[in-house]
Amino acid sequence: MKRILFLILVLASSLIQSQETQTTTIYLIRHAEKADASKNPELSEQGVERALRWANYFEKIPLEIFYTTLTIRTQQTISSVASTKNKEIQFYQPVAFSLKEIAANHLGKTILVVGHSNTIPKHINDFLGKEIYDQIDENEFGNLYTISITDNKVHHQLTKPKL
Repeated sequence: MKRILFLILVLASSLIQSQETQTTTIYLIRHAEKADASKNPELSEQGVERALRWANYFEKIPLEIFYTTLTIRTQQTISSVASTKNKEIQFYQPVAFSLKEIAANHLGKTILVVGHSNTIPKHINDFLGKEIYDQIDENEFGNLYTISITDNKVHHQLTKPKL
């Protein structure tokens, strides 16, 4: 009887611990290629193709929350992914955006943020409290930044998937 009670306590304890350990993952990408240099352009044909490749890339990743700026190019980029997940898109203003708030408000969730060459690295650096990532070159569109938070431990990386 004591062994059964001990086993139940061990199982209950491990269940409680597993519920407390949650990983929040934030993926950040720049919008895909824009059609022209106007103030608020749509995506170019190449940009539309890249946006579709992002949708394919994220196909098996259980994204739950979507954030983008109000520009047409970011909305078109994120829409290709969000529509495959049947999820709504939330809009943000870059000057008021905080990855710390996003992580705190969506604990244990998987999030995609689409932004701009100058805002994505800035948001990440602000979150990390260090200048790690440089502004994205104007002609670079395939960077994927990933931030994972588990038990207040933050891991971050930049990858360049072949898109």
